[in-house]
Amino acid sequence: MTFRRAALSLLLFVLALVSWAPAASAHPYRLPGGREKDVLALFAPFTLGTEIAAGFALWNVSIEQQRIVVSLHETKGREVKLSLVHPDDDAARPDAPRSSSFVAVRDPTGDPDAEKAVAKLLEALARNDHGDLWIEPRPRAAPRSSGVAPIQARVAAYAAGQWGDLDGIVALFGFVALATVLAVRLTRDEPAWIRAALAAIVFVGAATRLWLSPVSFLGAWPWTRLWPNVRAVAEGPVLEALAARAGGPFYLTDVIAWTNFGYAAAMPLVLFGHATYLLRDPRAGLFAAYAVALLPQHIRFSRCEDAFVPSLVITSLSFALIHAWLRDPSRVFRIVAIACLPAALYTGYLLRPLNILFIVVYMAAVVLLHPETAPPVRRVIGVLVITGMGALVFPVFLSTNDAAVKAALFGPSWLLHTGRAFLVPKLFVLTDPAVTPPVLVVLAVAGAVLAYRAGERRLVVFLLGWLGMFTITHAFVMEETMRPRYHLHLVVPFLLLGASAVPWLWDRHRVGVLVACGALIAAPLLHRGWIQDLGYTEMQEHAFVQKAREIVPEGCTVIEYVGADAQAKELRFARMGARTGGDLLKDRYRVAPAFAPGVIPEVKIEKPLEELLRDPPACLYLYEGLPCWSGKSPDEAYAGTCSELRQKLDAEVVMQGEVPLVIYDRQNMPPGRRDGPNVTFWLSRAR
Repeated sequence: MTFRRAALSLLLFVLALVSWAPAASAHPYRLPGGREKDVLALFAPFTLGTEIAAGFALWNVSIEQQRIVVSLHETKGREVKLSLVHPDDDAARPDAPRSSSFVAVRDPTGDPDAEKAVAKLLEALARNDHGDLWIEPRPRAAPRSSGVAPIQARVAAYAAGQWGDLDGIVALFGFVALATVLAVRLTRDEPAWIRAALAAIVFVGAATRLWLSPVSFLGAWPWTRLWPNVRAVAEGPVLEALAARAGGPFYLTDVIAWTNFGYAAAMPLVLFGHATYLLRDPRAGLFAAYAVALLPQHIRFSRCEDAFVPSLVITSLSFALIHAWLRDPSRVFRIVAIACLPAALYTGYLLRPLNILFIVVYMAAVVLLHPETAPPVRRVIGVLVITGMGALVFPVFLSTNDAAVKAALFGPSWLLHTGRAFLVPKLFVLTDPAVTPPVLVVLAVAGAVLAYRAGERRLVVFLLGWLGMFTITHAFVMEETMRPRYHLHLVVPFLLLGASAVPWLWDRHRVGVLVACGALIAAPLLHRGWIQDLGYTEMQEHAFVQKAREIVPEGCTVIEYVGADAQAKELRFARMGARTGGDLLKDRYRVAPAFAPGVIPEVKIEKPLEELLRDPPACLYLYEGLPCWSGKSPDEAYAGTCSELRQKLDAEVVMQGEVPLVIYDRQNMPPGRRDGPNVTFWLSRAR
């Protein structure tokens, strides 16, 4: 099969996958959300935390789509679990205990005490179960009309992260498939060892990220933001089908981590295509892929909740398509590249509005680069495509980011920070040896010098201009803790400069390339401490709430103080308990904001706090987190409303954690405080 046929076949396969809507194969009955009290009433007189028999207590009742998982705990650590399923479920056995609505599924423990407690609980279930808990799923919404929505409304919806019917998993697969086609195209006439080395680099990069990348919050507004690429995965039909086969929904935090890992693992493959097209040598592309696969800065952010890593993938893919359009000798492949370019350009903008800066860099690439291979007509078409995309998104960018634009234009004092951004190693991450392996700095300088001497002046000006523009525009944020994240977008031109020196070194001083590769393979281990540094208060709170997630029983209510968060958006337990996938989206528990000064009327609270306290649910918890320290008066050591609420509930502390006050994002700094004395988090249960 020729390459053209293979490429077209792969693209048709991706198109078919996009249009595929998988259906769940499980039985049609579902458990409704919002009936936790009715489910807990099935076990009366036993409530959560009360002893049933022989020291075993009812510990957790997890309500999933098609089953209820009940956990019994004993003081010595023994645990028993049983599942209550619909009688039509494939797991239901004819001889298993049953009630009006459920069949109990479990494996015998051989423990007389455990069997006694289970039998007593099932007796209560049979006595209290009067049916009417199962429902059939509601019919899906009718297809939308074929009328075309106004382009402005559709663009605004996309800019808000509403990708319509596009599934996020399918989109990621499509990007990887396109990057694979590029790699196959670029290596078809190269020695076999290059293809084998590229495959090994992609594998090593993925394995290294699974091994070292921390799963935590490393961005800004981590408890509220849901980036468009993650939303498209969480709300897509593929995840829904996977959840149906898994027997329940997935935690949103897990979906975020695995989605970003998928993009991070694809980065070496994508950068290979970008670098090879730009530098016209697969050896340079191979080194760029190798460097990013082992780059500590990239590894650190590969499984966090931020959008910088996916942004690198999509923008690098856009560059690769631009270079393919300008210089690929195959007319068919040039058409494929220019046809796929608008989707990549637009997705890159959606992932991060500030990526509108790339419009300038894309235009510079079309105008400056590949003068010997790109005729004027290709340049004109490339400019028109990029200009059209810029004209499409620029009005939306201004309307949705007007506050940031005004602050940047009418408060230009941030430009004074630009000099510091270049000269201070902690602020210019590329020269900070704690973050960037020094061998890459040496290679970048050598690459710039060698390329300039070899007559590649356009290339050097392009890459240095790209680095300079992004360093200046990102000087708007000057916090040392946040700079490695913001400077991720400097990584690609930086590595391209270094990779441009590799062909020259390979032909004349090959030992230099081998030394550089040896230094980079040790970089993840040498920088392991920085990669996995989660010693900040926000990351410690993330770990605390994640651990508490398994302590708070299913269906409970958590009261959480939100401080000065007027919209009550920064709820820790709301994000940590959020789940997605399946016909019915159901969070692990309900979260009620408490004592937020000036909560705006638009905030929809299921039950006001005063009403909640007058008629408390059977299971009620209180969480006192970082807002109790940061959302307070400057003259207070601790928000008085937090401790007052604990006393009012007569709450018993079930989990406590004391961590140093080392703030990652300065907007969370307590008034009148600097990094210093410890802060404490409390999880309490109302008596």
